Formats: sequence, structure tokens, C-alpha cells
Amino acid sequence: MFEPIIRDGASVQTIDDFKQWTREAIRPIFPHETLGCGYGRIHAGGVGTDGIIAVDYPIEHLKDICNKAGGLDTPILRRWLMTREPQLFDGDVPWPDIPQHWFEQFQRHGMKNTAAHAVYDTERCIGTYHSFHRIPGVLGEMHIAMLRQLAPIMHEVLCGVIENLNNANAFESLLSSLSVREREIVRLVAQGKTNREIAEAIFLSEVTVKHHVTSIFQKLGMDSRTQLVCRLAEHEASMKSEYGVKIF
Repeated sequence: MFEPIIRDGASVQTIDDFKQWTREAIRPIFPHETLGCGYGRIHAGGVGTDGIIAVDYPIEHLKDICNKAGGLDTPILRRWLMTREPQLFDGDVPWPDIPQHWFEQFQRHGMKNTAAHAVYDTERCIGTYHSFHRIPGVLGEMHIAMLRQLAPIMHEVLCGVIENLNNANAFESLLSSLSVREREIVRLVAQGKTNREIAEAIFLSEVTVKHHVTSIFQKLGMDSRTQLVCRLAEHEASMKSEYGVKIF
């Protein structure tokens, strides 16, 4: 059952790939309507949330459950942290320790029938959390057994995506190494302007602009405007942040 999932997961490179993989490979064997996957670094105080991947997940609900520090504030995750065991929550009858305001938000967004599990990866110092919602039928032992199998697979695939996101941070460092003038030219190149148009906009000769563009390509390890524009677009998307944490 899991071999095709693992095989298809090997080709996942981006956030969009990951979302499509969960829809096409995981949803058929573990039916659900929405999925939220959080990831973060393990540190002395626990796990800090770096990002959340929302797969057909109501963004407004994420806004409600993200705290001021940017972390996920959910009793389901807290209970996992205490037990390190898969969690099932049907949403009809709240646990005794669940805050009333959280439960009201949970119900308001239709987040019933939840199954969640996580992986605490001390070797990589990365934690990943996978929360499935609106699961049909009655939750039970079958869901727990599936979570135990799926969470490690999803963790491995998500770690590959995280590594690619970290490369975006390396690209940010490369951008920072550019001069003020070069960063200005990069911005204009991203707007689709030609060397002549850039020269007219910033009062330089076209030859000087061409030299700057060549220098930019060398510093960023690129060889074409198309490559630069595409990389800038990817970088901008990866750096977007809401509510103190990146939401994809």
C-alpha cells in the first residue's frame, strides 16, 4: 500500500509538489478534506514553528490558532507533545482540558474529525506535524495505525522540501552580497525591463548596465535573465509570511 506513496514522494521538490502529492497519493488511502502540516526546528525549549503547509485548509482557521509568537496554539498538538502518540479528535465532544474559545473556532471552521501525528527528528533537529481534518466516518484504531505509517513517510518528504526552502535562505544571502546599485537593477530586471530601459530609468549608459547585469549573473550563479526572474519569483513566494509564521 505504501510503496507507491514512497515512490511518488521521491519526486517531490516544492511546496506545490508536496500539496499535490498529498492529494493524489495520500488522500485516496487516508480520506480527508483538509490537511495542515507544520514544521519547525527542535531547540532546548521544544519545537518552534517555522512554517505551515495548508492543503485545502481554511487559512482563517490558521490565523485563529497561531499565537503572537508565530507558533501553533492547539490542544491537539499539545497533547501529542505530552504523549508522542497519534491523536484522534471527533470535534463533537471536547476534551475536558480544551479551551472553550479554541473549540468554538474549531467548530466554526468545520474542522471536525481530526487525526494528527508528528515526528520528532532529533538527528535533523526538525519536527513535523501532520493534522488531517474532516475525515469521513468514525475515527478509530485503523486511523491510528495509518498515522503511524504515514507520518514518517510524510516527514521524510517534507524534510526534502524544507531543505529546498533553506536553499532559498542561501539565495537571500547571495542577494544581500549585491551592491545597492546591483539590487536596484535586479528589481528592474524582475519587472521585465531591458538594459536600455534600465539605463534610462537610473541614468546610466547601456554599456554600464550590461556590465552590472553580467556581474549580477556571476554573483548569483546564473546565466540568463529568464533564470534570474524565475528564481526571484520563487524566492519571493517562499519568503511570504503571515501571522508571524510562513503559511503556504
